[in-house]
Amino acid sequence: MKIIIVGGGKVGYTLAQQLATEEHDITLVDNDAEVLAHADETVDIMCIKGNGASAEILKSADINETDILLAVTDSDELNMICCVIGKKLGAKHTVARVRNTDYSNEYKMLREELELDMVINPEMEAAAEIAQMIQFPSAADVETFANNLIELVEFRVLETDPIINIKLMELNKHLPSKVLFCTVMRDEEVFIPKGNFVFLPNDIIQVIGERSSISRFFKYLGRISHKAKNVTIIGGSRTSIYLTWLLEEMDLNVKIIEIDKERCLLLNDVLTETLIIHGDGTDQEVLDSENIESADAIVALTDRDEENLISSLYAHQCGVPKVILKINRQNYFPIVKKLGLDSIISPKFITANNILRFIRALENTHGTAVEKLYRILDNKAEIVEFTVKDTSDVTDIKLQDLNLKEDVLIAAIVRNKKIVIPSGNDIIKEHDKVIVVSKTGFITDINDILV
Repeated sequence: MKIIIVGGGKVGYTLAQQLATEEHDITLVDNDAEVLAHADETVDIMCIKGNGASAEILKSADINETDILLAVTDSDELNMICCVIGKKLGAKHTVARVRNTDYSNEYKMLREELELDMVINPEMEAAAEIAQMIQFPSAADVETFANNLIELVEFRVLETDPIINIKLMELNKHLPSKVLFCTVMRDEEVFIPKGNFVFLPNDIIQVIGERSSISRFFKYLGRISHKAKNVTIIGGSRTSIYLTWLLEEMDLNVKIIEIDKERCLLLNDVLTETLIIHGDGTDQEVLDSENIESADAIVALTDRDEENLISSLYAHQCGVPKVILKINRQNYFPIVKKLGLDSIISPKFITANNILRFIRALENTHGTAVEKLYRILDNKAEIVEFTVKDTSDVTDIKLQDLNLKEDVLIAAIVRNKKIVIPSGNDIIKEHDKVIVVSKTGFITDINDILV
């Protein structure tokens, strides 16, 4: 597909990187020559310097032949104008990043009136993921599928866990609930475990199942945790505002520590039920004075990765049950996880996942389109959800008889709101929701899982 990305910041550059690997024709438009030079050196794309809302610039990028225009600059208004002009000039589909909290209740109207195919808000989507993590303190990460009927939960194996040094085929006989081990990351290598696989301490595992089954599994591990009640957020960013709104709906007590006095005043006006503290969230004295050790969860959401890391390490040292931090630089992920901080959030990667899902669905309008997509384990694997159509080649055949590609796993089937954690004798039927795990990536249709 031909795709124009307007805005070469964190989100735009990440999108260019990921889309270029899927063999799309990418053009990046930005006013900053240095940004374009970096993108040109590191990604196989075309770069154009200029204002993405200019008709002349868009015409020079062949907007009339473009399948998707992605406007992801730092200005919401510029993004919306860019999409309106792009649509008038012939772009088939337009996507705008709109981040301002003032627009948070107006997305439906914006889509209809401006003819936008998709509105993305990285901060709002990040806040929703953090809220899920806080609801499940024992897990490093939580994703949901099939209208929230199925959960995918990530955790690190401890030396005290009863699952270590046992072959998976034997372990499954002793588990108290039906869950499926989807992926394992060990020393930066990702595996889809088979019957002879043996788990070791510090493995990062992802299991899938319905919520009650996941809860029983974690009790079997001995990880019985109390639900969070008191949450401290460090940094008064947009993500912090969206997160606070969500947490207050869950009746949690929220406190925000923000270093900028003017920002504190703004937060106080917007979040009238929240305690706003003016102070440095990286200062141990400030954290101690706010009784950080009594918090059920700490969420570090400043604009600097290093500050988030400092605050999170101290909270982890103080024994806070749940520590979540925002990290933008992907090369920091392995370092942060080696320090024992597994709950990492990255708004730009969340946004990239959602846009990849949208693009893959557009690519496959006649087949079984992607409904949900998550890149997992440092982008080394992905999980995709489909609703099966009658044109699929995988229906009414026992799974053990399907000629699946290497490193592809059918993780779950949902039929009439009933969850099937499949074995070889199960079959896929029309209208089933199917969750697939793949190390190969680039799955745009359920038939792509076959050799």
